Amino acid sequence: MDSTNSTEFDHGTTGTTASYSTTTAPKDLVTYVDIPDWFNDAFNLFNFILAILQFVAFGINILHMTVLTRKELRSNAIYRLMIGICICDMISQVMSFIAFSPFWIREVKPGEECYVTTTYRDALINRYGVAVLDDTQRSSTWLGLLMALYRVVAVMFPMSSVIGGLTKKYVVPVTVILVVILNGLVSTAAMWNHEIVRQRKDYNCDGTQHLLPETEERYLTTVPRDKSALHAKITIIYGIIKALPSLIEPVLAVLLVIEIHKASKRRKSVSKSDGDKSDNTTKLILFVTVSSFLLEVPNGFSHFSYSFFEDSPLVRTIAYLIMCFAEIFPVVNSSTHLFVCFFMSTQYRETVKSILRMNTQKVVLVEECRTTMTKTVSKSF
Repeated sequence: MDSTNSTEFDHGTTGTTASYSTTTAPKDLVTYVDIPDWFNDAFNLFNFILAILQFVAFGINILHMTVLTRKELRSNAIYRLMIGICICDMISQVMSFIAFSPFWIREVKPGEECYVTTTYRDALINRYGVAVLDDTQRSSTWLGLLMALYRVVAVMFPMSSVIGGLTKKYVVPVTVILVVILNGLVSTAAMWNHEIVRQRKDYNCDGTQHLLPETEERYLTTVPRDKSALHAKITIIYGIIKALPSLIEPVLAVLLVIEIHKASKRRKSVSKSDGDKSDNTTKLILFVTVSSFLLEVPNGFSHFSYSFFEDSPLVRTIAYLIMCFAEIFPVVNSSTHLFVCFFMSTQYRETVKSILRMNTQKVVLVEECRTTMTKTVSKSF
């Protein structure tokens, strides 16, 4: 590596590059995106709203997990896949809160409100926390895609021995683990060239830059100049991989719609209740598939555009803004799964009712016990 490094950072990123030499005065930070004046205020407000929604979504997913892990549901391969999706969603919500939430305790002193650099601890979070967040978000999407694929194959070849083999208990856990590992490798590759580098300059709130005191250690998660070309190529591939489910899911969605249409015709020859259950399961998976498609389209193509259009500040700016604000989509998407399952799945709805009945019975038993004790005591006197 040269004595002079050119570095850039992204998600945990902004479009900024810092150049400095170990033997000369630090150079200014160079901006490769044109951030609008309203961005900082809007992004801070957005992060507050996002953090609150994450708390709500995490609570909803705890309730969702409570239902999914009941014996009545976890014996079904579809719901076992949904358990994997729910776990990934909960982990990504925690990591997103740690990495970006304004409620998180950070070392921001007076005069540092407009800094783009961070403390070393926050730089570590930006590098490794964001990688875990990225892994679990993308794994959730791929598990949704596999769930749709399983349903399509199951309805097209219901008597296939392969489908019977996929229902074995160990298949889904192994699938979830493999998906998380493979996506983890992709996230690791995307972050591989990043380095945590100490910076000598930072921004004032008036847009000017100033030298940082020698005693003040500030860092950026950056990419060295000699690795920037390789990193750009990796990021393009990463964007394609991230958007790939969005290219596959419409095909599966069309196949599922066709299956729903066929199911409505088959109701004449089978029990109506059985037909409704199959139809509702297909609609449930169709909803998860479409929502995952809408989730990954902006995120995947914004990463691709950010690296592919290196010579277009406007395109890179738009792509960066989309990357920032697209974080709300996974939160909203995961929050809907409980309600969609409840209204579309009879089995899920009956499981919820059984849980509520069980809790009601426990309360009644306690009251009866207390009444009996009261009568016994009164007789003894």
